[in-house]
Amino acid sequence: MYVKIFSTLRRMEMREWIRAARMHAKLTQSQLGERLGVSKGNVSAWENGHHEASVEQVNRIAEITGYVERLTVPASLPSSAGTEMWAQWPFPQVDQNKVRQLDKESAISLQAAILIAAAQVGLDIRK
Repeated sequence: MYVKIFSTLRRMEMREWIRAARMHAKLTQSQLGERLGVSKGNVSAWENGHHEASVEQVNRIAEITGYVERLTVPASLPSSAGTEMWAQWPFPQVDQNKVRQLDKESAISLQAAILIAAAQVGLDIRK
C-alpha cells in the first residue's frame, strides 16, 4: 500500500490526507482511532496538524480506508532531493511483500546482511 499512496497523481498534506481518507471510508475520528489502536484525540491531532502520524500509521489508514490519493512525502523520509526515488520501493529485484512477511529473526538477519553489504561498498546506512 505504501507505494500506491505515494505514487498516485494528486498531492495532499498529511493532515488533509488523513481527514480525506477517514471521510472516504465514512468513519468518525473515534472509529478510525479504534481500528488503529489510538485515541480519537490522536486522530484529531493528526487532522489538525498538531502531530504527524508515522509512515506505518499512514499505511494502516490506507489499508483501513482504501484511500489512495497522493500524500506529500513526510519530512521523516529522505530529503526532497531523493523523494521521487523513495516514494516507491527502491529495490526492484526484491519483493517487498516477502520482506514485510519475514519473522523477527529473519528480519534481523536480513538487516545485518544489508548493513554488512553496505559497509563493504563504503556506505554508512545505519541510523
